[in-house]
Amino acid sequence: MDEIKIPDLGGFQDIEIIEMPVAEGDAVEQDEALLVLETDKATMEVPAPSAGVIKRFNVKVGDKVNEGDVFASMEIQGQAQDSAEEMESSTVAGDAASSPQQVDSSSAHSGEAVQQAASDNVSYEQSIVVPDIGGASDVSVIEVSVSEGQSIDAEESLIVLETDKATMEVPSSVAGVVQTLAIKVGDKVNEGDLIAVVLVEGKESSLHQAANSAEDKSDEAEEKVKVQSVGADSNKDGSNHQSQALADEGKTLSTSSSIYAGPAVRKLAREFGVSLKDVLQLIGASGPKGRVLQEDIQGYVKKRLGESNDTQPSGAGIEPIPAVDFSRFGSVRREALSRIQKISAQHLHRCWLNVPHVTQFDEIDITELESFRKKVNQDGIYDVKLTLVPFLVKAVQKVLSEMPRFNASLAPEGDEIIIKEYYHIGVAVDTNQGLMVPVVKNVDTKSILNIASDCMHYAQQAREGKLKPDALQGSCFSISSLGGIGGTQFTPIVNAPEVAILGVSKASIKPVWADEGWQPRLILPIALSYDHRVIDGVLAAKFTTRLKQVLEDSRHLLL
Repeated sequence: MDEIKIPDLGGFQDIEIIEMPVAEGDAVEQDEALLVLETDKATMEVPAPSAGVIKRFNVKVGDKVNEGDVFASMEIQGQAQDSAEEMESSTVAGDAASSPQQVDSSSAHSGEAVQQAASDNVSYEQSIVVPDIGGASDVSVIEVSVSEGQSIDAEESLIVLETDKATMEVPSSVAGVVQTLAIKVGDKVNEGDLIAVVLVEGKESSLHQAANSAEDKSDEAEEKVKVQSVGADSNKDGSNHQSQALADEGKTLSTSSSIYAGPAVRKLAREFGVSLKDVLQLIGASGPKGRVLQEDIQGYVKKRLGESNDTQPSGAGIEPIPAVDFSRFGSVRREALSRIQKISAQHLHRCWLNVPHVTQFDEIDITELESFRKKVNQDGIYDVKLTLVPFLVKAVQKVLSEMPRFNASLAPEGDEIIIKEYYHIGVAVDTNQGLMVPVVKNVDTKSILNIASDCMHYAQQAREGKLKPDALQGSCFSISSLGGIGGTQFTPIVNAPEVAILGVSKASIKPVWADEGWQPRLILPIALSYDHRVIDGVLAAKFTTRLKQVLEDSRHLLL
């Protein structure tokens, strides 16, 4: 066997072992990672110098190592072949001198193994404690990977600990059933603290399986001696078969061991709120020996995002509404949503989930404004027909210029707002395909007549399905008017990343007290929905109050 030493570490000393991707008995390829070390600046792998089988480790996770330290013993691939040939020669020589006495001896040896296995058949409780953690104290438990009553394998991860420099898993030393968990996420632990009590059933132990295997091989060898077949070939086949059985057992233990992932990968998974077990199930592990890499986490997130884009969001962790077979109650028919309706549904749902909505209601007296609008249209001086919407657009732009916080968006990091120095207003248009919001650009440079012309042009294109993508982009603030349809009030959904939207309902005649008497006035109900992360209630009330002043006396638009 060859000793494996820690290579040149670039001058670093007392480097901590944070991960051991392979176990004793594992067959490894050349350059396959045997250890993962971490300094305060980098994580590095120690590769196998050649292909072979790991016979012994002299270190464990949490140990500190330096250049030249012997950390493992390894049987090189060529050495294993030489050993097998020597064993074959000795077996042939032994078979030539085989006797019933020798067979009885092997049977007796098998009997001892079975007796030992029988004694192991008694169940017992094993306490699992925090191992040597490199002198660290009060280490945080960031993950508990098992629960009480759960069956676990040997080397399966029980908990994950994290210091300010590294993350490490604590595996179970035995297979069994978790009887008691002594710690929880957030606890601080030290070396020797009790983690769990595991009920170990002896009949499931690998020693018992090995004893049965040994007994079977002894019986096979005895039968072959009795019939005096070709002894050398029989023993050689038996030896190879037994070795293969033990190798397969080792592979099983290896594949059922804890999830291998470095600190950076675990941190990335926590930032995304991703379970490493879910990553293994959906994506797998692309690293050596089943090690999860950052690419696996990213692949998992991309796949999940792709799934959410294909279907309407279920509610960011909220249980979806259960499916109902409505045909049980009567006749039904299905009608497919249009592409625009699907896109709108996803966008509006995303806005509703991400924006903390508040709605401010108010009423505006538009009696004089409506009288002026009708007179302009009756005079027929201008080629364009005026509706209430162009006045709303121009008035909103004026108030935005006075209150720039409404003409902003919250930065993705959430630590600042981005204030726009241009004024593009989106105006919702109802079409046969669904709601569309074309954008009137540079409203501050346009007259009400220009805005009216743009609104008519965009509305016509929207209904004919001829709007170009750029006509739907760049909005700073949106207006949704239901005045031509009806209703007294509604709460519009903020069109994120905008921070506010104005909803307009149908105006109606109401009695208003003025000059010591009641007068019939045309009252327009409005609703301002806003993102409460950017705008507070006081500012929202000031916005609607100022908008009311501008529209109740349109001369404000000239100032």
